[in-house]
Amino acid sequence: MEEIHLTKKDFKLEWFSGQGAGGQHRNKHQNCCRITHKESGITVNGTASRSRVENQRTAFNNLARLVMLWYKRNEDEGPDISEEVIRNYHAVRNEVLDKASGLKQPYKEVVGNANIADMIEARLKAKGSEK
Repeated sequence: MEEIHLTKKDFKLEWFSGQGAGGQHRNKHQNCCRITHKESGITVNGTASRSRVENQRTAFNNLARLVMLWYKRNEDEGPDISEEVIRNYHAVRNEVLDKASGLKQPYKEVVGNANIADMIEARLKAKGSEK
C-alpha cells in the first residue's frame, strides 16, 4: 500500500460540551472533540477525558486507524457501491419498492413474513435483461 498524505483540510474538527460525570469543568466547557474525515464521512468522538488535548489526541488516533482501513478497502475492492439504494421500505404506505426491477410488494408480506425471494428473483431478472 502506498503512503497516504493527509492535511488539516481533509478533516472537520468540532468541539462540544461533555455529558455525565466530571463536574463543572466537563459539563460547561467545550472539551469533547468530534473529528470527521471529509472524503469517507467517518466520524470519531473523543469524550473520555476532561482534557481537551487528550480528547483530540484519542479521537485522531482512533480516526487514523479507521481511515487507513477505509483506504485499504477501497484500494482492494475498487469503487464503493455500498451507498447504492437497492430497495425502499415504506411501512406507512405498506409497500416495498425494488429500485432495479420496479417491483412493488406489500410491506407486511416482505418484512413481516421475511419473504424477500420474489424481490431477489425480480432483481436478478432485471440485471439479466440489462446485459
